[in-house]
Amino acid sequence: MKLSKSKIIGLIALLAVVGVVCGTLVWRQSQPAPAEPTEQVSITGYLGGEKIGLFDDAKFKALAAKQGIAIDYRKAGSLAMMDADRKGMDYLFPSSRAAVEYGNAKGVKPPQATSSSTHRLCYTRTRPWRTGS
Repeated sequence: MKLSKSKIIGLIALLAVVGVVCGTLVWRQSQPAPAEPTEQVSITGYLGGEKIGLFDDAKFKALAAKQGIAIDYRKAGSLAMMDADRKGMDYLFPSSRAAVEYGNAKGVKPPQATSSSTHRLCYTRTRPWRTGS
């Protein structure tokens, strides 16, 4: 039986696809499981109302718990949280740069890296805003 050039190319392509799929499956199974957090951390802070939906989301809470973080919050406006009693609070989550500037003027110590980007704040393992309390 003589194979035509197109059948040989098709067979090679099929074998390549099967090889890639099998290689991907083997590679995924060989990856180590993510390490479980060694320390559970509980943080409490002030949160603007526009972010409450995220923090109340069951999937978000599960992801935070998986990373060893239990997040509690008190609702406060971005400017109001700068004037509120920060005793016992681990973070402030203002929504704007204006609130950060207002806090600076009031003597609230800013974080080392100020960012109003929600994704940067939510996925950090360090405290995003140290209140000095």
